[in-house]
Amino acid sequence: MSKASKKTKAESASHSVLKVAWEAFERGDVVQARALAGEILAGKVGRDDPEVARELAAMLSTPEAPVDESPQAVAQDLISRTKVLGKPYVFAGLVGAVFVLLVVLAAIRY
Repeated sequence: MSKASKKTKAESASHSVLKVAWEAFERGDVVQARALAGEILAGKVGRDDPEVARELAAMLSTPEAPVDESPQAVAQDLISRTKVLGKPYVFAGLVGAVFVLLVVLAAIRY
């Protein structure tokens, strides 16, 4: 049994969707974190979510960007932290197009 699958009773007794979403974000599973945060925004709030939201809001807030203490605001902040940027894909597409162009030009010349 791996360490990740061993949970104490206190951890498994928590009824917080937000806590599970944050734990998924911390282990790098942004797909699950976004899905769970989306469920919170859709209205599925666990009974411990207000407490967890206060803790996470205090941890995530900065003077420039304060985070409200509601579960929905923390879930929205979590979603904004997991957005995939499009610029690397545009750059990779451009590099691929230039490569194909160079191959075509080389084939025409020789």
